[in-house]
Amino acid sequence: MKKRIRLFLSLLILTISIALLIWGYSPNPRETRIQPIVPAEMQLPAP
Repeated sequence: MKKRIRLFLSLLILTISIALLIWGYSPNPRETRIQPIVPAEMQLPAP
């Protein structure tokens, strides 16, 4: 009986760890933001 429980727990931990490993190596979705900048904002302030 204990052997069956240990086998089930080991398979459960192995499945969870493989799932987390795959999730960790999957690439993040790329996100692009376009920020319009007015040329008047690019000038330095006058001293």
